Amino acid sequence: MERLYTISAYTENHPGVLHRLTATLTRRKINIESLTVSETEHRGISRFTIVVRTTPSLISKIVKQIDRIIEVVHAFVSEDNDLIFREIGLIRVAADDKNKRPEIEELAHRHGAVVTYATDSSLIVEKTGEEDDINSLFLLLEPYGIREFIRSGRIALRKSSETRELGSPSGKGEDIGAATVDFQQR
Repeated sequence: MERLYTISAYTENHPGVLHRLTATLTRRKINIESLTVSETEHRGISRFTIVVRTTPSLISKIVKQIDRIIEVVHAFVSEDNDLIFREIGLIRVAADDKNKRPEIEELAHRHGAVVTYATDSSLIVEKTGEEDDINSLFLLLEPYGIREFIRSGRIALRKSSETRELGSPSGKGEDIGAATVDFQQR
């Protein structure tokens, strides 16, 4: 049965790494649900957070393949219950009717969102949370008129420093969970 998995891949910050990672998934006809990339606390090392929907047996194979890519320092997979994860959504809501603005602002506030920018004709509402939280707020704001919407990809950290590998550990040297990776060795 297919489920959502979050793949975390620590890589050297070189051109072409994104292509090699995504090619590994497209060869197996796996759609990327979410993808974010950022620098880490280690100079020259990037972290890819990739969300995919697949089976337990296939995710293990995918992570092993990703871990074999030359620029990949370490890759591992996690399930949602092992993670703290967030996304950010920006929603531009029509606000031509000045009487509706307080309603929109109150609705945003009640759902942990903030109005980050306002013009004469619209408000930009920012919501940070899980995908379902952002989607719920989107649905509540829809009657006011959504003019524009964008949601970031997932960012995630494991709840614990222990790793619960679905695949085998790479055995490559610095502590990332219970796995070890030597960033200086590369």
